[in-house]
Formats: sequence, C-alpha cells, structure tokens
Amino acid sequence: MNAKKILLAMALSSLMAAGAHAATDQGHGKITFLGSVIDAPCSIDAKSLDQTIQLGAISKNQLSEGGKSTPVSFDIQLHDCDSATANKASITFNGLAGDKTDGLDGAFAVTGQAAGVGVVISDMGGKVIKPSTKSALAAMNDGDNDLQFLAYVQGSTASDAVVPGNFGAIANFMMTYE
Repeated sequence: MNAKKILLAMALSSLMAAGAHAATDQGHGKITFLGSVIDAPCSIDAKSLDQTIQLGAISKNQLSEGGKSTPVSFDIQLHDCDSATANKASITFNGLAGDKTDGLDGAFAVTGQAAGVGVVISDMGGKVIKPSTKSALAAMNDGDNDLQFLAYVQGSTASDAVVPGNFGAIANFMMTYE
C-alpha cells in the first residue's frame, strides 16, 4: 500500500509541475505551410499568388464621365522557367466584368459602397486586358520572368453614375503555356 501511495503522490506532483509550467508559457503559435505542385514550365512566386493592390483614395471628379485614376503597377514573378518546354505564355485574369452599358466592359466589377466604377488591368504599354480574356505575353526566358501589369480605376461614362464609397474587386489569374 505504501508503494501505491508513493506512486500516486509522484503522479500528482508531476501533473502539478506540468500545470505550473503551462502557466509560465510566454508565447506560442502555429505555422501552417501551404502550396501546390503544378504541371507547368514555370513556378509562381509565393508572393505573387495572393496580392492586395492599393489603388488609393480617388476623387469622384477624377472618375466622372469615364475618367481614370493614376495607374498602379503590380507584377507576377515566375521562377525556374524552362523555355525548352514552353516559350510562349498567356495569362487570363478571371473575374466579374463591369457593366457594358456604362463603358466599363473592359473593367472588373467592384463590390462595396462605391458604384459606377470598375478596376482595369492593362499591360505596361496600356493595352487593356479584359476580364476572362486570354492575353499573350512576351516570349519566356529560361530562369526567372517578371510579368508586369498596371491597374487603375475607371469611372462610368454615364453622367453622375460615380458614387463615393469603399470598393473591392477580385481578379484570379491563370497561366497557360505553349
């Protein structure tokens, strides 16, 4: 019986010591690693997969009657490209298209309080890349490639259609190689 009491006392003191140790925890956390393996001649940089581009606080007057905001550049970085596998690439930005009747058919529709505006994506030469439309890219190089684009806000061509407020738009991109 004495041995059982000693073992019970030792077990209880171990539990109390573990509880005391947990009380002195000075920080902990969790790191989750995500990714995917793709069948493509290039890898997509992790920072390019999920971007947020700030387009600014744009004056309603600047956007009236089809006006545009100052373009903001963004890029998609590709790594370890193999031009022997494919040297031609194209990109498609998928998302909801803007209202065709208001001159926003080349823009991505916005959600939020703002209305009468859309977000436009173009190449660095200013050629608009319409939503859900495949757009050819320059020939791919072996190694790293930096795909550069511009984004801006465009107002409706209808008079007094621009309504102030916060907005957001989403464009998912998809690469295609030949």
